[in-house]
Amino acid sequence: MMEPMHPPMKDWVNQLRLTPDQVQKIQESREAFLRETLAWRDELAGKRFDLRNLLRDPAADPQAILNKQREIFELDSKIQERGLLHQIEIRKALTPEQIKFLPPHWGGMYGPPMMPGRGRGMGREY
Repeated sequence: MMEPMHPPMKDWVNQLRLTPDQVQKIQESREAFLRETLAWRDELAGKRFDLRNLLRDPAADPQAILNKQREIFELDSKIQERGLLHQIEIRKALTPEQIKFLPPHWGGMYGPPMMPGRGRGMGREY
């Protein structure tokens, strides 16, 4: 069963005049993206906590810090690539006219702004 539509998706439906079929396809793609990246996102959160702890440890080996950052970068890259594939999948559900009217901020770091909890911020741990 599909989860309820959240506010950004409701805005999309109105702004782009999405059909019920389009809404369903986009929601299914979103759910697949979230399911497929869940383990990576969980692992990423753990590695970010590890990096934070290393940075707070005065005795931490600088190479260990750099290695942890590389691990984070690799996972982040996987998630971003999957996010881009998700955006491509969403575009398949839209008409050329609808694609032209996508909001300027669409396709941010992790995909459309319909991804809850995504984004970067100082001190944000996710």
